[in-house]
Amino acid sequence: MTPYGHRWRTVTRPRILARDGHRCRRCGRAIRLDVAHLDQNPANDDDANLAALCRLHHRRHDLVTWRRKCHETRAARKDAARPLLAVCG
Repeated sequence: MTPYGHRWRTVTRPRILARDGHRCRRCGRAIRLDVAHLDQNPANDDDANLAALCRLHHRRHDLVTWRRKCHETRAARKDAARPLLAVCG
């Protein structure tokens, strides 16, 4: 189940965008806005943990976590494609 369901789209996201004046908190741009979880925990929808960020700043904010998850996913897929590793381990 995704944490970004109906309530997120219709209540939480619009409330945070309005609070932040429909502008990125970092650069002030008003285009392509996301609402970011500052602690990178999608289950934490506390207003203090949410911020309107443009796509560029949202990606920069999440870069370290995204890189780690991407590396883990790629490693798992690579290992899954090599069944001999399970036999040898």
